[in-house]
Amino acid sequence: MIMDIQNIAIDKIIPYWNNARNNSKAIKPVEESIKKFGFNQPLVVDKNLEIIVGHTRYFALLNLGYKEVPCIVADLDEEKARQYRIADNKTSEFASWDEDKLIRELRTMNVPADMQDFFFEPIEQLLGFDVNFTPADDYATEDMQAEEVQREFSQEMERQENEAFKKKTERIEENLEQEKTEYIEMACPHCGEIIRMKK
Repeated sequence: MIMDIQNIAIDKIIPYWNNARNNSKAIKPVEESIKKFGFNQPLVVDKNLEIIVGHTRYFALLNLGYKEVPCIVADLDEEKARQYRIADNKTSEFASWDEDKLIRELRTMNVPADMQDFFFEPIEQLLGFDVNFTPADDYATEDMQAEEVQREFSQEMERQENEAFKKKTERIEENLEQEKTEYIEMACPHCGEIIRMKK
């Protein structure tokens, strides 16, 4: 099925007045996504150009000064449009992250810090190492450079992980530290030998 994508003037598009999705906090990250990667996902509107899907993208494009917006004009009646509007937002709630794969994907990036705009937690916390660490790049060949970069990266990751483990161990030892044992000395009444006993 070939979709008919039309460029429509942004001032002709109408946000749905009763949109149940609170997307205000998502607008800024979507703006950053559009700036980094371009606008690659059309809005879906009805025949009256009222938004069915894409309110967050619409407001991000508006803030970025877009004059036209790629749109798909869906041939849906009012009831189906309402259902689709809710279904599109609700289906995303069934998805979750595979943390191991996510971390692996981020670690393969040259500059994972570029993705910080799309995360609530600091990228360093998620990855377990400083993303601002920059290995040296003055190597003779590309192969040698790649190997050296990987080695330095691995060494830095290991160093930081060891440092974090050491600090954690020190905190545990501090918490477990017992009071110093005190002793008293007593003379045996029979032989006179000095005996040390815990106080």
